[in-house]
Amino acid sequence: MEYLARITLEHQGIQEILQVQKELNERLKKAKGVNIVHLDNTLRFWRDFLAQEHMSWEEEFAFALFRKLNHGLPERLQGDHERIKAALANLEATIKPLRSGRPHSGREFVRWGEELTEAVTDHLARENTALLGLKGQGETGQNLEFQPEGPPWDRVKHLVQVADELCQEYLQRASALRSLEENTVVVAETEEEAVDLEPVAAEAGGAEGPPDAEAAEVGETNETGEFGEAGFLL
Repeated sequence: MEYLARITLEHQGIQEILQVQKELNERLKKAKGVNIVHLDNTLRFWRDFLAQEHMSWEEEFAFALFRKLNHGLPERLQGDHERIKAALANLEATIKPLRSGRPHSGREFVRWGEELTEAVTDHLARENTALLGLKGQGETGQNLEFQPEGPPWDRVKHLVQVADELCQEYLQRASALRSLEENTVVVAETEEEAVDLEPVAAEAGGAEGPPDAEAAEVGETNETGEFGEAGFLL
């Protein structure tokens, strides 16, 4: 897969999880029940896929391509990345208080969830406009000195699985990121030892989540209207 084509595909997958995040934000704002596993998995996607894989890859290769073409965008995009990382750190800091039912924790999660979605949306809009301009010039990224191949499939397959489960639950469709598997299976099969492509159970907070997608919910309100204690509903 050409480099810029892969970025475009990843952007589609990120936009899908933005829709999921917005839905979770709205449910918390209305004090509706929210699956704690889904909150954990969206955070995991933002941290492990968006920040650690996608954005670090952009900074190393996409920004280099823009600079090679004397494009002035990298500095602005770097600023976007810093804004996204700050919002994500604040969002992650709210999950533990939300689990314990601390007053106002739901509001804080919504606050930083909305900041994150706005930051990511603005960033993607800027970057997609620039990518369309490059494609209009016939640029695909092939003139980079070192052609990036993307992260190994065995490193991102569980994150694609997490994204796919969230899309199936909230958008009723498969994640666009599943196409990454289609473009890496051939490579994997040519290796001396083929990569195991069996789906991996989605994890939450570093531990395997409950098998029932509706097993854990937060967002019930108490008499004061604050977000109540998170619980595991069997």
